Amino acid sequence: MYNIKDVTEFVVIMIAMFARRYRLSLQEAESYLSRHGALELVQKHYGIMHTLRFEDNVESLASYCRRMGGSIA
Repeated sequence: MYNIKDVTEFVVIMIAMFARRYRLSLQEAESYLSRHGALELVQKHYGIMHTLRFEDNVESLASYCRRMGGSIA
């Protein structure tokens, strides 16, 4: 499958990019993404997500979180 180090690094980058985009601390971003299932989604779909632009992934995660009850616009 995929190297766990690559997946972990990608998850960390996605948290950081999400935090920057929505002006959250890293802890707030990680908590929000975890609470709404987005981190699990990233791990599950790493094979596709790592080929897309980071900005597109961040928007997709925000949209997913909203569908799962999140409130970040």
